[in-house]
Amino acid sequence: MADDIRTMKSYMTGLTMYAGQEIAPIDDPFTIVSIDDNTTQSYLQDFRLAGSLNPNTGEWIFDQLVMTAGATDGDVGGVSFRAWNEQRIDLTGLLQLSAAYVPLGSVSQRAGVPQLPGNYLDKSAAGSLTYMRDFTIWSVEPLTNIDRGNLWSDGITKQSITPNMPSQGGSNGGSMTTTQMLSSQSRLFVIDGSLSSRVGFMRELFQQMGGMGETAAAPHIYCTRLISGQFTTPPRARIGGVVSTSWANDAFWISWPASWELLNVGIITPDDLEYLTYMQRSVLAPGGRVEQ
Repeated sequence: MADDIRTMKSYMTGLTMYAGQEIAPIDDPFTIVSIDDNTTQSYLQDFRLAGSLNPNTGEWIFDQLVMTAGATDGDVGGVSFRAWNEQRIDLTGLLQLSAAYVPLGSVSQRAGVPQLPGNYLDKSAAGSLTYMRDFTIWSVEPLTNIDRGNLWSDGITKQSITPNMPSQGGSNGGSMTTTQMLSSQSRLFVIDGSLSSRVGFMRELFQQMGGMGETAAAPHIYCTRLISGQFTTPPRARIGGVVSTSWANDAFWISWPASWELLNVGIITPDDLEYLTYMQRSVLAPGGRVEQ
């Protein structure tokens, strides 16, 4: 029986961006770029949202933002993006007490749903290409690039795997054991066909909690939230033949809500041999971790 029940808490800020938003590469934070409102553009190096006075200070890291404008005034535009936010909780005090913890499940508290626009001139929701995937991973190790890539999947593999799952479809397996990944939340949002894409509210199509509930002992817990998605935007030549910009503010935005990510754990004080076993399993993956 657990000696105590604790709740680990991690706050993830929300995000809303439009054309004109300033961004800054992580490796060169003072080179600030403003997202253009009328051209095809790609940002494929890690960057954060920026401001003229506070460059590169946001918590969310983007590794991809691709904005493809329509070839003519009558063609739709398309956007794809990927981002993540990693928070670390220091548990050194628990280790000094020789305490281990048993994950009891996680939950995500948020005040709303994500918003992505769509081609609101096309009333057919069945043909929509708009969706957003939202993952929260609680782990005793930070996610590697391969872990993030496995969660985002790609155009060939199609499916995702969490960091404690083996490889599938020729992909690399996750870098963690079942002990090292404590819990997870997986969500898929799609456009709500009952609302106009000009509003952009999405509805949840899939939700799943993960994790094996195995006892762990490590000096830190990491909470990482990963988001990816895509959407289309209406042609620049709108109703009445009025030509707008490719990324007008009523047709292009990316917005997701802030969240409190919570992980409940049972605190136990095992004997020395058990404690060392839990620690060894938590901090040392068989064969080591693949970091690239």
